[in-house]
Formats: sequence, structure tokens, C-alpha cells
Amino acid sequence: MTIDADVAATAKRFGEDPRLLQAIVTAEGDILKAVRCSVPTCTDRQEALEITCRTVNHRRRDYLASLGRNFQQNFVVFLGAAWAPVGAANDPKGLNANWDGNVARLWLGMGPA
Repeated sequence: MTIDADVAATAKRFGEDPRLLQAIVTAEGDILKAVRCSVPTCTDRQEALEITCRTVNHRRRDYLASLGRNFQQNFVVFLGAAWAPVGAANDPKGLNANWDGNVARLWLGMGPA
């Protein structure tokens, strides 16, 4: 899929994945017409791209918030697999086995184990 220059620039400005934005634009066919369905005052393609990026950004935050602590704990496990892998050669005492739990408890305000 080719990414349009305006799509790439707008996605970058909003910190979004240009491939996702382009996929939405392509799937809609006419992004301005699609956005006008919910924002009738939208006047041009650039504004439609910006509205689309803001919508994606807000929905991502809402989605992550809906996951709550499960997301945060799962992310710590995912991060720990690269940051402090269990059985790593530089962890001869096996302390990495406690890393996920310690970081999750501290991050989520649950205090030390």
C-alpha cells in the first residue's frame, strides 16, 4: 500500500502509524465525505485527516484505559522479557525472575512485595 504524502505528514504530526491512517483513508474511499458524516463542518481533506488522527488517538487511549491494570501488568511482563529476561547470562542469581512483579507493584502503587 502506498502512503500518500499528506497522510504520512499528518500521521507523523499526531504520532500515529501512517499505515493505519492510510488504511482508513483507502477503506473509506473519500475521507472527507466519511468524516463529514459525523463532523459536517469539516471543510477539506487535511482537516479530515486531522480529525481521523485525533479519533484514532482518543480511541487508543480509551481502549488502553479499559484494559486498566491488566494492560499495565501484561505490558510489564512483555517489557521484562527483553529488559530482564529470566535465565539471562548477566543474572547469575536469578533476580530477573522477580523483576516483573516488583516493577508492576511499584508502577501500580501497590508498594514492594
